[in-house]
Amino acid sequence: MKNKLKLLVKDGLRKKLNTKWFKIVNIILLLAIPILLNIDSVIEVFGGDFKDPITVYIIDDTNILYKDIKESYETTGIGIGEKEVEIKEADKSIDKLKKEMLKEETNDIILKLQKTDGIITAEMTSFEYVDAITLQLLTNAINNAKTKIALSESDIDKEELAKIQAPVDITRIYLNDELDENYEFIKYLSTMLIPVFIVPFFFLIIMVIQMIGAEINEEKSSKSMEIIITSVSPKIHFISKMITSNLYAIVQALLFVVYFIIGLFIRTKISGLNLTESFGDNISGMIKTFMESGMLNDILRAVPWVIIMLVLSFIAYSLLAGILASMTTNQEDFSQLQTPLMILIMVGYYIALMASTYEKSTFIIILSVIPFLSSIIAPVLLIIGQIGIVEILISILMLILTIFLLLKYGLRIYKVGILNYSSEGLWKKMWKSMKSKD
Repeated sequence: MKNKLKLLVKDGLRKKLNTKWFKIVNIILLLAIPILLNIDSVIEVFGGDFKDPITVYIIDDTNILYKDIKESYETTGIGIGEKEVEIKEADKSIDKLKKEMLKEETNDIILKLQKTDGIITAEMTSFEYVDAITLQLLTNAINNAKTKIALSESDIDKEELAKIQAPVDITRIYLNDELDENYEFIKYLSTMLIPVFIVPFFFLIIMVIQMIGAEINEEKSSKSMEIIITSVSPKIHFISKMITSNLYAIVQALLFVVYFIIGLFIRTKISGLNLTESFGDNISGMIKTFMESGMLNDILRAVPWVIIMLVLSFIAYSLLAGILASMTTNQEDFSQLQTPLMILIMVGYYIALMASTYEKSTFIIILSVIPFLSSIIAPVLLIIGQIGIVEILISILMLILTIFLLLKYGLRIYKVGILNYSSEGLWKKMWKSMKSKD
């Protein structure tokens, strides 16, 4: 019996991995993932200049604004946007700067400041469009400098002026000792990382469900099911389909990780920097804060539980997909029966995305222990710290109970369904099959 199971799994996996579709998809992924991870370099190769440094030449006819504008921009503009901007006082006339800009077609900016009848005006000249972030930062810097100059020229006492211009120092005090000092960072990080976890899981689950349904319906349509069942028991056939599809999903997931690593390796080689530095100051700062916050240790402690949840989830979804597929005779019928299953996956997907918004909501925590929904919700809530080990253990026990019931009653449905070619009264036939003896 073990040899038959091994043979079915080996043969089924070999067929899947040797299909033209599998090879084409993975060639596309091998090219697409590294390209997406290095999209900035690709754009630069084709003439993109979104990372080219910009020099802002300031012609300050007021003789009072340049220093304050430079200071204000460098204070507020650090780590914002992708462009490297240098504020520089012009040492040439505006006509010469314009001629150079036209000749070289640079991204530089000429900012001419004037003061007429006490009103400060600014004229900005550029060859190309100025990106929204740089424009906003320059506008803020000019306004801040203007306000500072206006205050300094008023009759306000210098000490009072210093108090007005001094930034507010906010000291945050939490009365609840259980609050995490890194809460804001965790919430921000979770909104970025949750989709990274959810989306691959979501697509792999759908792929497994579709694959099991397609294979069983193909065998029934070609009448090869009758030949197969004469050689192996329905139980072995059922388990082999589940194992084969999940192994295929694991292989695809591992290949995806390999492509991702290749993309990161290429990025470090192109940039000549280490991995974190190659993504810029923003990402480097976030990674540094993440490492210092101690969140990595919490995530590592959650990993074993997350892996257990994922394994059990794939088993549960595979069993249910096989049971539903056995009662259908074509892919169209299976698509109708799997609609409730797809709705469950979608509900779990969107609730997991909103988990950080509705923090520790009783409703979401309850949903995190319900089988099939818990597959996506529980791991996410555990990683971001909204549930603990007790809740994850309940989710695991509920999944194990579900798998037991699917094996006990689902196998009865499968035995009857795989040799039944009628598409009428599917739910009635399923109910009768469940009440039959093994």
